[in-house]
Amino acid sequence: GPVGRTASGTVNAGDGGFAAVYTYAHSKGLFAGVSLQGKFIVGRPDVNHSFYGCPVDAHDLLMGQVPAPKAAQPLYEVLEAVIGP
Repeated sequence: GPVGRTASGTVNAGDGGFAAVYTYAHSKGLFAGVSLQGKFIVGRPDVNHSFYGCPVDAHDLLMGQVPAPKAAQPLYEVLEAVIGP
C-alpha cells in the first residue's frame, strides 16, 4: 500500500512557561487521522490592574484606547524594526 510520512511542530504556552512539541509519523497502508483544535482568550483583569496600576478593560486595550505603557517600549521598538511603522 501507500507509504506516507508527516512531521509537525508547535509551541505551547501556559502558566508553566513554553514547551516545544514535535511529532513524526510514518505509515504504510491505510491511515486516517483526525485533528481537533481549539483556542480561547481569557481576560485577566488582576494582571492588567497590576501592570497598568489601575483597572483596565481588555476591550479598551485591544482597541488602542489605553496609552502604551513605558515598560512595553522595548517590545514596540523591536516590532517596528521587524514589521515597520
